[in-house]
Amino acid sequence: MDDIVLNLASDDAGPSRVSSKKGGRWTDRAKAKRGLKRKSGPEESATLPTPKRSRVQKPGKSHETALEKTVKPSRSTHTSHGQATAHTPQPRPQGQIISSLFSYNPKVELPSQPTPFKAPAKPSNAPLTDSSSFDGLGVDPLIGAHLSKKMEIEKPTAIQRAVLPAILRNPDVHRDIFIQSQTGSGKTLAFLIPIIQDLLPLSTLSYIDRSIGTLAIIIAPTRELAQQISEILEALLKMRLRPEDASADDPASARFTRWLVSGLLIGGNTRTHEKARLRKGLPIVVSTPGRLLDHLQHSESFNVGKCRWLVMDEADRLMDLGFEETITGILKGLEARRNLAIKAAEQGAGHEVGGWDWERRRRTILCSATMKEGVQNLAGTALDNPLLVKATESDAVDTKNPTVADADAQENYTPPAQLSQRYIVAPLKQRLVTLIALLRTLITSRTAEGTKIVVFFSCTDSVDFHWQLLGRAKMNDGEEAEEAVSDDDDEEEEEGKAASADSQIAMESSLLPGTSIYRLHGSLATQTRNQSLKQFSNNAAKSSILFSTSVASRGLDLPQVRAVVQYDLPTEGGAAEYVHRVGRTARAGKAGEAWSILTPSEQDWVKWVEGQMKPEKVGDTPPTLQGVTPESILQRGFGGKGAEYEARATDVQLTFERWALQKENLALAQQAFLSHMRAYATHPSTEKHIFHVRHLHLGHLAKAFALRDAPKSISGKGKSKKATDSHPPAKKRVNDAFLKRNKDTEARMEAVVRSQGRLTKKKGMMVSSGADEFQLAGGYNLEKMFNS
Repeated sequence: MDDIVLNLASDDAGPSRVSSKKGGRWTDRAKAKRGLKRKSGPEESATLPTPKRSRVQKPGKSHETALEKTVKPSRSTHTSHGQATAHTPQPRPQGQIISSLFSYNPKVELPSQPTPFKAPAKPSNAPLTDSSSFDGLGVDPLIGAHLSKKMEIEKPTAIQRAVLPAILRNPDVHRDIFIQSQTGSGKTLAFLIPIIQDLLPLSTLSYIDRSIGTLAIIIAPTRELAQQISEILEALLKMRLRPEDASADDPASARFTRWLVSGLLIGGNTRTHEKARLRKGLPIVVSTPGRLLDHLQHSESFNVGKCRWLVMDEADRLMDLGFEETITGILKGLEARRNLAIKAAEQGAGHEVGGWDWERRRRTILCSATMKEGVQNLAGTALDNPLLVKATESDAVDTKNPTVADADAQENYTPPAQLSQRYIVAPLKQRLVTLIALLRTLITSRTAEGTKIVVFFSCTDSVDFHWQLLGRAKMNDGEEAEEAVSDDDDEEEEEGKAASADSQIAMESSLLPGTSIYRLHGSLATQTRNQSLKQFSNNAAKSSILFSTSVASRGLDLPQVRAVVQYDLPTEGGAAEYVHRVGRTARAGKAGEAWSILTPSEQDWVKWVEGQMKPEKVGDTPPTLQGVTPESILQRGFGGKGAEYEARATDVQLTFERWALQKENLALAQQAFLSHMRAYATHPSTEKHIFHVRHLHLGHLAKAFALRDAPKSISGKGKSKKATDSHPPAKKRVNDAFLKRNKDTEARMEAVVRSQGRLTKKKGMMVSSGADEFQLAGGYNLEKMFNS
């Protein structure tokens, strides 16, 4: 009889498991229900159920924060065993089963109490505190004064102290430079200052103006990094061209002409506008590889015959994205343009009145945080007599460093010493609510100023889904959402919503009050990407969260980022990619936190990545990750007494699931689920013992995407017996819908890869080696995924 009553009490939560016993009329069940009410009393039956492990609360005034009130259990609240009560039963779609977040989860072997957090170590990438200055390193006084007074940079960093003397004090000795430094160390200024100091004195030559052509080229792997370097360069070029205390009549302090102008060449901009600027003359150019090669091959007005500097920033990322052939084409194009310019000068067709120093050849600088095989191959091709410079104490004093060829054993992944690295092992079903609780905890722990957080996902579809989920799902709107499941929305209205979502920059979430949420990935329009980064970086007074793929992991200097959350661990790049991601925080000596959310099957990753990371100095303690229990994060994020956080977390999960049940949102959630599965399958073979799709419970993973069932294209449900009998089990997971979506993905991938400058074919499909935004080729099938 009790079992029958319990089934009635959970009607609003979806169909319960039917008892195997037969019999029991409707009138018997109704009598039993009325009897239970008489025993419990009207007041007790009207109260919300208490989670199993919660303490009985005494009546009294409740002291809740504003964030806690946003997740107070609504009229339908589920206990830790998936039961729920409500004043009015709500109909559920046929076949939908709502499972509990806190039952049937694998055991997580973590200490019951969080490990005590270690005090932050002394910053390893902060500006030097000794007597070092830019003037003492050989920097021109004009540049040094501008750095200190206008850009508020008083002291050089360790890598700047090592690089600047090696370049500035030996201008006549030709040696190319290989700069190896950890992220956030200030290497951008390390190569920009020598370029400006070398080009500035050319103003004394009468024929020097913008028409001289391009004298310096800086290559960056992504548009965002190129944009950032361009902004720093423009800030440097605004310096005074005469000392403040100089007299206008003093010939020794002649004013330099302002002819140094920078330009940005990236995909997504108008090529005709870029050609017009190149025709006027751009002495310094910042570009992505594909667009630079395109102008070298097709723009006759691109005058690079006198190019004196070539910088390749984030060389390891250039190789990861498959730009090796593009870089080779750029090097050949620059050499060919130089030879043509020399022949023209010999024939008297040059425009220089006093001649040009053709004996001086181009100087190349290669910047990389790691020394992978591809980077060393590039260095062997592009660098002549290279000098390796690292930000260590010995390098700061002695610039006679080993060459790149002798540096094979110096591979090192070193995060900033002051960075706090932590991880959470959360069951698959709780991943989504754990992320929300963590974001709420990070935002509310600092109230004096806005908090900035970067969250990394594995693919673009996952970024778009979570961005819209947090921005559009509203608490306590469950009834309207449930009723909307059966309604057919107007197609024009859906298209209008999709169009507005593509152009929208920021979202506001009811779960994260006072916080703006932005997104960044390679499939967004260039204007949207730039606006997202600009608003995320510049709005210092308001808390901001950036959802991004690995496109934001390299080189970007996002100011005041307090924490980096890796919701999905890197699928490629291993420990190097992890170090680059967490390097978006704890920059230039500031403190920062790095959080990684793992599944129970990924716990071995912690020891693996700790073994890959090395201390900056010999004898120091190696970097470690500190474990934090998911219960403590949920408790802090959702508040409440005892285990009340379970009911609040369940209510948040149900809100997301109701939102995902709507027609236009369901497709978005399923697409994100499938893209995440394909991305997960691209972990290299050396990591398969940790990351393998067979370790994932698909039903629990679907819960993390606000789905109540795994998509049929993965689970194989809903097929006829004839279809399932005629194919092997692995092929059951592939259907026409999934293949159709792969064709759409291939078209998107082709457009992105073309903009990157490299396009190859594999098995008849257009693919890009190492592209973050498209983890698999269009023809990749799930049979290979599950059986590899």
